[in-house]
Amino acid sequence: MQDDILLSRNSFGQGSKEVQLSLKKDDKKKEITYKLDEQKLSAEEESKVYIQFFKKLKKIMMKNNTSLKQMQTPLNLPDTVDGYPFEITYELAEDGYIRLDGSINEEEQAKLKRGETYRTYIVVTARYGEYRKSKKYEIGIVPKKNISKTNVFYKIQQYLKKEEQENRYSRDIKIPSVYKDIEITKRQENQGGISGILILFVTVSIFIPLHNYLKLQEEGKKCQEQAERDFPVIVHLLTLYMGAGLSFFSAVKRISQNYQKQRELDDSKKYAFEKMMRMEQQMSNGVSQREACQDWGMQFRTDSYQKLSLILIQSFTKGSKEAAMLMEAEEREAFYKRIDRAKKEGEEASTRLLFPMILLLCQVMLLVMYPALTRFQGF
Repeated sequence: MQDDILLSRNSFGQGSKEVQLSLKKDDKKKEITYKLDEQKLSAEEESKVYIQFFKKLKKIMMKNNTSLKQMQTPLNLPDTVDGYPFEITYELAEDGYIRLDGSINEEEQAKLKRGETYRTYIVVTARYGEYRKSKKYEIGIVPKKNISKTNVFYKIQQYLKKEEQENRYSRDIKIPSVYKDIEITKRQENQGGISGILILFVTVSIFIPLHNYLKLQEEGKKCQEQAERDFPVIVHLLTLYMGAGLSFFSAVKRISQNYQKQRELDDSKKYAFEKMMRMEQQMSNGVSQREACQDWGMQFRTDSYQKLSLILIQSFTKGSKEAAMLMEAEEREAFYKRIDRAKKEGEEASTRLLFPMILLLCQVMLLVMYPALTRFQGF
């Protein structure tokens, strides 16, 4: 009687497994590698795994909020969830209330009245090999609450303020050392030169990082403004190349190559095109178009690039015909925004020139009136 050999597969999510086997017949021997795919789930097991996965993902997405239908602060949109092998992608509503990084459009949120809730959604797709499952989450955005009065020290601060007002005619004020289970102590006043040195040290320690931070903020603002000016050009080039039959990767590669040639000639860098070159390098290194495009959109804090990234991601699944219509509509909108921006910059330029024009007018008036004044003084 021959003994059977027991081979064990990897569990779901652990990938395939290779087993080395030795074959022998008479004097002939051979070593082979036997591949065992991971254990496949039954329909019941698959349903159970997805239920547990989406339940855990929902808690992660809520972050600091109590419910997805009462969102006050940004969501957390992870790419993976610990304990599950799924790759996660998100499809957002086109209203622009939620961005790809999970942040909420604060300008739109500030418009909401107390008790009002804005309804939107996020479609989550989990993929792993042949497994694929999508789930739509209803999202409710509510105004941010002012929680200052709920602070545990708010009442005692009001009490101390009242005591100070009631004893305005007394030089000394007595307050309890314990008020409603809260201990009150008086800090000792520091004297001498040590306090001055400490204040100087703290001031310098705060000023230097603050100066660097403000400088970075200013540079970041300049980059964002430059990216907004280049946005209509990028939309036009993508629409032109993709409409001519090029794939998304080929269109991005062509734009990057033309930008590199221009940069070598005038030695000028443009923030949006630099990020596009980075996206092209990612796709060349094997990153999927969806992931690279999503990462590119998250580099910008403006709604225009977030929306363009979302349109491109949707075009990968909806087909080239519908993508072309969406891109043409976005190109028209970008063109009108470019006209409005040019008008706004022209108005700002005329305002900046107003003061120099007043100075020139004063000089002209002085040149005209000076001879007359000196002549009158001679009489």
